[in-house]
Amino acid sequence: MSNHLTGCAVDIRCYGIEQTICYAMILMDYADESKEEFDELFIEKNKYNCYWVHLAVRPSGNRRKVSFLNG
Repeated sequence: MSNHLTGCAVDIRCYGIEQTICYAMILMDYADESKEEFDELFIEKNKYNCYWVHLAVRPSGNRRKVSFLNG
């Protein structure tokens, strides 16, 4: 089941890669400073070159998996 359907993930649509990187860095900095965990933090894009940040959390067992524009 998708983390989006359970309220444990969000996609943040962005205007261009610069804004996308900025949002991802803000989320990573916040997680580090607040000691909050996350499961996934991805920068993704589709075939139309639309970018977004995907952030997912779990109740436990968060992996801090980070991926920028893979696949």
